[in-house]
Amino acid sequence: MNSQDYRLDLPVPIGGEDLPIPVADAGPQEEKVGDKAHLEWFNWASQRHIRDLTLDAVQEELWLATGGGVLRWRLQENRFTRYASEHGLPGNSVVAVAVDGLGQVWAASEHFGLSYLNNESWYPYRLLGDIKVSCLTLDSTGQLWVGTVSGIYGINHPDEKPTVERSPIGHPPRAMAIANDDTIWLCNAQGVYCDSGSGWERLSDRVQPDILTLALQGNNLWLGRFKGLVRIDLTTGKPHPIDSTIGGEITAMAATEQGVWAACGGRVGLATETGWTPLGDKRLNIPITSLAAVNDQQVWIGTHDGLRRGEDGIQLHLTDTPPDVIGLPSRDKSPATFSNLVQALSVQRLAERSILWIGTAGGLFRLDLFTQSWRRYGWLRTQDIRAIVTDPDQETVWVASLSSGLQQITQQAEPDATPKIAQPMLGLTVGVSQYWAIGLEGLYRYQDSTWVQVISVQELPVRGWLQAVTAGTNHVWLGTSAGLLRYEPETGQLSRVKGILGDSEVRSLLAIPGDESELVWVGTTQGLYVGTFDKWKMVSEVEPRSITALAWDENTRRLWVGTDGGLFRLVSQDQGWKVDKFDVHTSGLGANRVNAIAISTGDAGETHLWIGTPCGLSCYRYSRA
Repeated sequence: MNSQDYRLDLPVPIGGEDLPIPVADAGPQEEKVGDKAHLEWFNWASQRHIRDLTLDAVQEELWLATGGGVLRWRLQENRFTRYASEHGLPGNSVVAVAVDGLGQVWAASEHFGLSYLNNESWYPYRLLGDIKVSCLTLDSTGQLWVGTVSGIYGINHPDEKPTVERSPIGHPPRAMAIANDDTIWLCNAQGVYCDSGSGWERLSDRVQPDILTLALQGNNLWLGRFKGLVRIDLTTGKPHPIDSTIGGEITAMAATEQGVWAACGGRVGLATETGWTPLGDKRLNIPITSLAAVNDQQVWIGTHDGLRRGEDGIQLHLTDTPPDVIGLPSRDKSPATFSNLVQALSVQRLAERSILWIGTAGGLFRLDLFTQSWRRYGWLRTQDIRAIVTDPDQETVWVASLSSGLQQITQQAEPDATPKIAQPMLGLTVGVSQYWAIGLEGLYRYQDSTWVQVISVQELPVRGWLQAVTAGTNHVWLGTSAGLLRYEPETGQLSRVKGILGDSEVRSLLAIPGDESELVWVGTTQGLYVGTFDKWKMVSEVEPRSITALAWDENTRRLWVGTDGGLFRLVSQDQGWKVDKFDVHTSGLGANRVNAIAISTGDAGETHLWIGTPCGLSCYRYSRA
């Protein structure tokens, strides 16, 4: 296929790094999970940010714990399977993964306890509840050990209570190792501890916060520190620092027959009693988080930017598909990837299809909802995107960034490297005939193809800054950190609303036009309100949480409310509201915090609700009936 074919129907010219990768027949193949725990949900999240990995030598499978879920590699078949919140994980953010001696796969979510895999769906290990797990490890028999701030647990089966429970030691363990006699070694923010069944003892009389990880190998206890690697001979108790040439930070280790694989200062090597042998001369410029040893010659390397394979050097081992890889590969740098921290969403409805624009902490992305093709807009050099809007004729897209100001994307014009507003921008809205934008310096209006500041931050009648904006029928509503304001464009009058909202911290706004007057929804840090200028009512059916995003589905007459603790659906009923809640335990939502919401129309009478979270993009499909 000619590379120019990729450029068809793009809003602006783009660079080679933004073009999609052609699918190669010999490339890795994705295996879809059949039965999902939450059928109406699916997630898009990059799984390149690896926190932990483990090798199942029996099945020849590699399991990765990532910021976007769990990734399984069938190594001999070169196939992979993605697992995310729609498969039963409580959110997409996973910190640890392990496969016990019976082949049972376990995963620890960042905030919501331990889960296990059964018939391609994940289920919570309820006997520990939502306890926060910091690390997982196995002993020589294959039993799972779970490290938490509340204690250390040995677990044999998903349906059974822990067979071993050791008391907590005040700080969550960073790493653990289990000896054959069930002696536990661990390190935390205070140092190295040992418990052989009679209580915890610290290895040193002094606090040692610089120990990041440890591993047991024969009669040796290996300690990875801020500066270098130390081997302790457990038969004599004497420490032996390893070759001083590896004086950097030891971030990960994995035991082998001869010693340990160690990650130090961006390099990976095999450490033995006689020294340290690195894999080649190349130094990675990304954090190395985890290692899984195959033998003394091979090791798998988990990093914040994907999986590496170590053997006579270090090579990338990627899935080659979005959202893990977006754009053509480059010899000079790792391919572009989706940024899971989604902060803004907008749907552009074109003649034959819709485009979902996605603003993230790491840049701007575009997803064609018809072809399912991804693109990254690297030419913008824009980070920390806070808002996106499309104009009514769907020809222009405006992007507000905290780092790069306000920029415009059109189908006809060449991209302008100079932002339309250079100040940090926080919000955008489009009214009947005008755009409005807010930034740290005040309120702006788009007039005669030019952005003009109409209110400076010094003119605000409250001691705060602008955080939210929505355009009403004849006025503009402004949410600040110290109250709600209404601006009259025709007169220039700026008024502080009456009542409790005059002093509340407003985080989100939505104006819905009505037959006689508009209805304004106001999301604050204390809950949701609805009303008009001088008459407001708190929606008590919604939990009093911080309201972070609002969206109105005109077809089904539903209000969607994003909060810092889940997603809510409101339907008017009997002078009140019928409320349904979605969170990581009851749905396929990628994270409980909702940053952005957008709505698009799917096929066969379906509506797609797009939800931006700190852990990727989630989608909920429901009927328009």
